Formats: sequence, structure tokens, C-alpha cells
Amino acid sequence: MKEAVFRVWLEVERGLNASTVGSRTSNCRRVERHEGDLDAHYDSDELGGLLQSLNPGEPKHGIPIAGDVYNGTATLKNAVSLYRDFRRDGGLAVSSEDNSEKRQRRQGRSPRSRAQWPAWPQPKDADLLNLARAMAPFVRFLDPEIVGSVVEDNRRLGSEWSICLEALGIDPAIYLWEGSPCVFPGVRRYAGSTEIAVFRKRTESSEAPPQCLSLDDNDYPKHLWAFVFTGKQFRKRGPDGYQLAHLFDHKEYGNRWRDELEEPPGMEQPVLPYGLFTSAANAVYAPGAFLRPTDLSPRLRSLIQRRAQQLYSDVCCLVPPPLEVKPCENPDWAVDEFQWSAPVGGMEHVADFLEFRRERIGKLIEERDAASRAEHAR
Repeated sequence: MKEAVFRVWLEVERGLNASTVGSRTSNCRRVERHEGDLDAHYDSDELGGLLQSLNPGEPKHGIPIAGDVYNGTATLKNAVSLYRDFRRDGGLAVSSEDNSEKRQRRQGRSPRSRAQWPAWPQPKDADLLNLARAMAPFVRFLDPEIVGSVVEDNRRLGSEWSICLEALGIDPAIYLWEGSPCVFPGVRRYAGSTEIAVFRKRTESSEAPPQCLSLDDNDYPKHLWAFVFTGKQFRKRGPDGYQLAHLFDHKEYGNRWRDELEEPPGMEQPVLPYGLFTSAANAVYAPGAFLRPTDLSPRLRSLIQRRAQQLYSDVCCLVPPPLEVKPCENPDWAVDEFQWSAPVGGMEHVADFLEFRRERIGKLIEERDAASRAEHAR
């Protein structure tokens, strides 16, 4: 499936919003997993046979559907029909200028002529592969034994913390799934202008932020690293030239989970991803020069994600179930084809850190409980 071009076509030619575009492409990916490549079907019979098997009244496909089979099949058929129309339209994307002109016409305005940005070439796969080979030896992962110690401590205290979180209206499953390496359950990154303003004390809010004990900028994910290497909590300075990078998105808005994770059939939305913010297995330190490429390149992101899965699969569940890390079928991008540095850190200060985090979580629970009582007393 020509997914990237199909997405642009759906937005420009069909005028669909981003959410609907994401749903339709996800539907097509799901069909492909069970019925084969859509382009191959189109080249064979313009998707006629596949669409016939997706007849809601008499379905003959092999795609598992949880819930109403008729409605589920109809949804999949609609998505495949859109892909057939896309291929009949030439299978080509239109430019951003075409997009803008179409929107102006829909609004009853004539498009204005203007100079266009040049179309500069993009890096080829071979270029990215060379960048990945240069980057891999510099990416620092925590030693799996350290991650495992957090998971084991979560098993010991998870029930107690879950009761406290639930009593405060916070879903504990967001942070404490089975095998969770979340370091500070209940702490998440602020999101949106209002939460940022409240966090930075530029304004006040009478309501506690939803589904969390506390908001953070980016300190809490670094406390474990700081204890491992300095024996103390993070104090606004990390290793020279390196910055912390999250592997999977931990915010709800703009999350790339459909592109980066395997989802079970029929799944519309996973649990909120807030537990990944302080996860011991969801962060690496990398040279600052590599952060933008690794954030914006799906290939590079996938490589580092799969390296984390390779390191930590025996000690934790890297992402909230039932989601799983997507595999890579390209042998050139197999994890073992790259030179990686050994995982870093020792256990010398881990016991002190675990005691620090227990005290900190206990304090956050007390503060949130007191704020909740005060709010109810008003």
C-alpha cells in the first residue's frame, strides 16, 4: 500500500480530517495483514475480488472482527473502496499548493498565485542507513538489571499504589500495567497551553489535572539516571553533549502509536500513554546532534525502539498491552546489523533511588489527596 501518498490523497481529494484519514489508513493496513497487499490485489483485478469478500451481508474474508461483524466489515470495505478510487485516480499525491487551492475553492475564493518553495531532495534509504550506523554506537540504554529492579519494585508496591490512585480518580492501568517499568506512577508531562501555564505558575486552576498526581516538564524521567551515575536526584544538569530522548510517544495528542506499534484487531484507542513518560525502558541518552533525526525519521525511531525491546523484553513489558513493538522485515535494518554500545549504569545507587521514589510517590499522593479534600470542602 502506498500509505503516505494515500494519506495526502484522502485529505486533499476527499477533504477528510486527520482523524478520519488515520482511521481509513489503519483499516487498510488491517486488511493487508490478513488478505495481502492492496496494490497486488489492485494489479490483479482492481480489488474486485477483495471487495466482494468484504460484503457485509455475506462476508467471506479472514479478518477477525470483535463486535458487530456487519458494521466492522462495512467499515473495512469502505476503506478498501477508497484505496481503489485512489489507485484509479493514478495513485499520486498532490502538492501542498494544490491542497491550499482546493481549500480556497471550497471556501468560494480564487487561489492567489504565489512563488513556491523549491522541491529539495529527501534522504534516500541508504543515506538513513549510513546515519543509523553512525548513530547506534552513541545511544545509551540503561542496563536491563536496573530496569528490572524498577519492575520488581512495582510488583511489590503496585497494588498499594493502585488503590491510592484509583481513590483519587486516576486509572492505575495507565501507569502500572503487568510488567510496567514506569518509574513514577501518576506523573506525566504537561500538555497544552493551560497545563503549561499552570505548571509554570503563570496562572491558577481550581481543578487538578486529569489522570495524574503531578505534572512535570522533563525532570522526573531523569531522576533514575541521575541516581545511577551521581547517587543523587536530577539537578538540572545531565551528561555533557547528551540529551534524554523518549522512544515511544508519551502524550495523548499526536501520538504515533498506530504507526509504531502492533495493535490487535478492532482496537480503536489504547490506554492513555502517560506511563511511558517516566518509564525506565522508554528513554535513552543520545548526542544532541542526533535528536531531531531520531525524532522525525520513522526508520531511525523504529531501530532504537527495537533495540530497547531486544534489551528489555526479558525484564519488562515495554509498552502497555495489548500493544506490541512492531517488527522490521528489512534485513538491512535488523538490530543485530548495527554496532551498539553496552548498556550503561550499575546497581550501586539503585536501592537509594527506589527509596527516594517511594517517598516521592507517597508525598505526591498525600498532596493530591489534601488538594482533593480542600476542593470538596469549598
